Amino acid sequence: MAATVKEIEIKAPPEKVFSYVADLPKHGEWGSHKVQVTPISSGPMAVGATFEGVGHQMGAHHDKLTVTEYTPNQRLSFESSGDAGTIRHVFEVSPSNGGAKLSKSMEVIKPSLMTRLMTPMIAFLGPNMLAKDLERIKERVESSQS
Repeated sequence: MAATVKEIEIKAPPEKVFSYVADLPKHGEWGSHKVQVTPISSGPMAVGATFEGVGHQMGAHHDKLTVTEYTPNQRLSFESSGDAGTIRHVFEVSPSNGGAKLSKSMEVIKPSLMTRLMTPMIAFLGPNMLAKDLERIKERVESSQS
């Protein structure tokens, strides 16, 4: 399944936007479905850092999240592995119009049988879910500017 990508302009410094999305335990504040993310590994955010994610979308799902790319203030990529298979999530931040442009993408790398069966629905709903996630991130980051 090809990656789904959405982007948004945020009126905040790129460093602030990146700091917010790179704080994986905060994903529950803006995610399309209820999710709790807790660190497994200790230490600073870096490639190889691991987290446990518990999502609630058509039941509870437990995933292991592993950071696969980390370029401070620019790019964060992590893969979630669980009963949906392996899914890559990528956030990219760049300066834009005195603020930041944030892009978020999701790509199914290794789908489970259920994910394969749901591919048409994921392809239909995914872009809207990403766009709503970005709107919630924008709202959170911009409201904390004051």
